[in-house]
Amino acid sequence: MKKMKANKRIRLFHSMILLVALLTLTGCWSSDEINNLSTITLIGIDENDTGEVEVTAVIVKPHTLFAETAVDGSEQSKFLIETTTGESIFDAVSDLSSTTSERIYFGHVNAIVFGERAARKRMVSSLDFFKRETDFRPNTNVLVARGKASQLVQATPHLNVTLGMELEDLVLSNKYSETDMVEDVTQFMKDLSSDTKDPTTGIISSAKRQGVDIHLTGANNQSDTKKKEEEPSTNTQENSQLQIPEAISLKETAVFKDGKLKGILDERETRGALLVKGKLKNEVVVLSCGSSPEETISLNITNSASKLTPQFSAGAPHMAIVIQVEAEIGQLACPDFNVDPGQIDRLNQQLESLVKQEVTRVLNKAKNQMQTDIFGFGQEFYRKYPKEWKQMAPVWRNGMLKNMKVDLSVSANISRHGLLKDPIKDKEGK
Repeated sequence: MKKMKANKRIRLFHSMILLVALLTLTGCWSSDEINNLSTITLIGIDENDTGEVEVTAVIVKPHTLFAETAVDGSEQSKFLIETTTGESIFDAVSDLSSTTSERIYFGHVNAIVFGERAARKRMVSSLDFFKRETDFRPNTNVLVARGKASQLVQATPHLNVTLGMELEDLVLSNKYSETDMVEDVTQFMKDLSSDTKDPTTGIISSAKRQGVDIHLTGANNQSDTKKKEEEPSTNTQENSQLQIPEAISLKETAVFKDGKLKGILDERETRGALLVKGKLKNEVVVLSCGSSPEETISLNITNSASKLTPQFSAGAPHMAIVIQVEAEIGQLACPDFNVDPGQIDRLNQQLESLVKQEVTRVLNKAKNQMQTDIFGFGQEFYRKYPKEWKQMAPVWRNGMLKNMKVDLSVSANISRHGLLKDPIKDKEGK
């Protein structure tokens, strides 16, 4: 009898504990269902002719994202593209909220793309909004578009579900395209507020502009083309004026100074900048190995390293740059070329000469013409000479950096030739 009473008291005690626990659990009262969110994956920011901010948002339709066709068999758009204007980003986004029935959600934004005009005038104020937005991820990539961002963010993704994810993959995992100059919001703002380094980031443009032709095949492309021909444009501009690219490319670099777009580095200059930083890898260069233009050797730069040594010479700042490059033979189109130590030494010298040319070119443009420190020279002086840097900082970008002498030393090492050593020869070449 006593045991039964004791068991009842224990069960009652356990029940009370469970009841108290249930009362303290909050559950999912503040959760947001995906169907109740307007999930933005890509944002384009421009400045229009009247000086207002123009925000273009690519919004995912969750129920159509992984569906090929609608219930009735017709094709359906997977994205909603909304463009609003305002006196600020916040103002434009608030107008965006008034046109959608669901809550605007920035948690899945893969990239912010600034048009050239906005990048020259509105970078700082725009990034201020995104850093304050609680849903926004601080590691979101910042990119600059050639021309208007609103045109490029409307490009059709071909290898991923969304264009934002395709851009993110292009930055992170493209083997044969160097994209290490791209910065996220956090790093960009860190460089923006630094007096020892100027920010840079990647530039996206039409693939056709970069000499890459995209040809789409298949039923989906044919139906899309037919649909574009049959349906009238819902935009205020004509379709011919939109110039929406079939695909985009990421090869150039935007350089900033004082929070504004200062200039653009082309593909070769971008490669030179990455060599100075010791970040160039998986990049293809082509050298001559014969008397005719067709006789070439393609090398893959597998790795690079650099060392920056700040010094003072007669009281003036001086920078010594040592660059080491590792490469391998990717393709050999010289029938009479034999891969022996003597030939490899000559190729190493050619590669060293090419590296010096490209580094000298980017130093002249970024350091001398733009007077920007995208290489972190100021950081090296600050680390080694912190007291002297206090006097250097106010005039660093106003003449001192431009007049600073740079000594450049390059060493190249071609260490591999793949599965094939010597070039393939036809019968006449035997």
